[in-house]
Amino acid sequence: MNKDQLAQQISLAMHKSPNARLDTVHSYLNTYQGLSHYFKELSIDDIEGIGTQYGVKV
Repeated sequence: MNKDQLAQQISLAMHKSPNARLDTVHSYLNTYQGLSHYFKELSIDDIEGIGTQYGVKV
């Protein structure tokens, strides 16, 4: 998985909800954009470590 894919998976895990509403989708997109920008500065190992905290399997 590349950094962008990991950002997407972590964003989804952070906003996982059984009753996703439109505002949740908007929040997901904001989180994804923020993580994508932040992850450019991190190593893939660091990002994988963050992903494991949210249950994202790499």
